[in-house]
Amino acid sequence: MSKKVTRLYEQYQPKHYDLFLDISEDKQTFCGTVSISGKKVGRSSQRIILHQKGLKIVKATVFQQQKDKSFEEIVMSRINTQDSYDEVRLHSDKTLYPGEYNVTLEFSGTITDNMDGIYPSRFTEDGEEKKLIATQFESHHAREAFPCIDEPEAKATFDLHLTHAKDEIALGNTPIINENVDGNRKTTSYDTTPLMSTYLLAFVIGDIAYQEAISKNGVKIRTYATKKQVQHTEFALDIAVKCMDYYEEYYDIP
Repeated sequence: MSKKVTRLYEQYQPKHYDLFLDISEDKQTFCGTVSISGKKVGRSSQRIILHQKGLKIVKATVFQQQKDKSFEEIVMSRINTQDSYDEVRLHSDKTLYPGEYNVTLEFSGTITDNMDGIYPSRFTEDGEEKKLIATQFESHHAREAFPCIDEPEAKATFDLHLTHAKDEIALGNTPIINENVDGNRKTTSYDTTPLMSTYLLAFVIGDIAYQEAISKNGVKIRTYATKKQVQHTEFALDIAVKCMDYYEEYYDIP
């Protein structure tokens, strides 16, 4: 008989992630903070467990919601990373009963060439090697970018904030709602995502350009590529607009 797989969602269920990621200028490392609001379920215990892989957990704080809806900090006595299980375990000397808990972690990581998690895509332009930063979180690689419950059923909403070079474009799942420039760095913030699994979170950062067109019903559609190659996306843009128009009419759904 096969061994039952332990699901972290059975002990903590995230509802929302507020994620800040700062990509280093050389695009070799990153650091960040994630604040997770969620619910501890199942048995009472003295720990909360999240997924992580290859991350250095710098700090963790946990707040428990009280009966009056205020939040009280729960002191974490130990933070253990279990690399064989891709986990970070937050231990408390106090019993943690089922209820609402907000968990905030500070962390750092390395951008590798494995083409999963956060990875570089290299190209040459005018004799100069450049890098795009992209993500591949499906099926279980979001844990390489930030601590989370990295299981498909653990659906939540996400607020993403990316810090990067100010002259680069950063694309996310949702429209940009704010850009804040500080010196040669820019922080791009995106609208809250729909309810979704961690593996659907995605972003691209780099020196890229786009072509744009508008569908019959006013939907803005863009194709992105490196600046030297964006001219070759005209056909893709034309087909994308035609597909949007066709499917809106076929399904009668905007």
